[in-house]
Amino acid sequence: MALSRESPRVGVTHHRSLWSPDVPRGALSRTTRPPSQLIRPAMVAPSLPAARMRTVHILLPPSEGKTAPLSGPTLDLESLAYPELTAPRQSVTKELAAVSARPDSLALLKTGERTRPEVEAQRNLGELPCAPAYRVYTGVLYEAARLGPDDSVSIFSGLFGVTASTDSIPAYRCSMNVSLPQAGPLKTFWRRQLKDHPVLETASSGATVDMRSGAYQIWNPRGVWWDIRVRDRTGKVITHMAKHYRGLLTRALLDAKSDEVADVARTLGDVSVEVKGNRHHLTLVPAV
Repeated sequence: MALSRESPRVGVTHHRSLWSPDVPRGALSRTTRPPSQLIRPAMVAPSLPAARMRTVHILLPPSEGKTAPLSGPTLDLESLAYPELTAPRQSVTKELAAVSARPDSLALLKTGERTRPEVEAQRNLGELPCAPAYRVYTGVLYEAARLGPDDSVSIFSGLFGVTASTDSIPAYRCSMNVSLPQAGPLKTFWRRQLKDHPVLETASSGATVDMRSGAYQIWNPRGVWWDIRVRDRTGKVITHMAKHYRGLLTRALLDAKSDEVADVARTLGDVSVEVKGNRHHLTLVPAV
């Protein structure tokens, strides 16, 4: 019921349900007020169980689709997350710039003629403008995930190994399936660099949710680990749209701030889970 200016002001503290033995007395705080001011008590939500308050560590692949920044700082490898990887990153970025200047660059980088301008641009990789990775990667998964500056995820890539989503990077062409003349197959190169990586082990001390495609699964957590499969109602694996639903699940997990992965996934459809040791295979059948 709407109150007029002449109506007596009734604070929410007068409501009888708030004096139920089920409501903690510490949930309300009272402050002094002028007689004409409506009481707006500060409400403190009861604490959730500790397990539900933990966020998960999300692993993402890069995206083939990228938006090249028009302006911004140049690449500073030492400023990226996981600084222990600075030396191998320097090696790969230097070699990529050299390969991009070769006449057979498109064949070496396993990319097509339409990407030639991008490949030619990365001959000067260290001079290209950079932006946060969550803005540079603009493929299907990233469109659905809608990452922002407050979101914390790890992104695996052929060029940098692994970075944070807030790290500043340029647009580039260098997938994990590429083999460079000196570094060799990048999957093998980065797997060797990330073996027993202490920072990644610390980051995965809670539950880890793996949204990566097969080529980027170059490092595996040792704790509780969820991988995600997306199927249709007939049980057929969904390929292209799987990226979309992995993106939606990424967004849902970041918003939920909970490590109850299966419960969060059920907001998107039907879920089944197969547990093998620490590894949890989650299959999502999206709601139609």
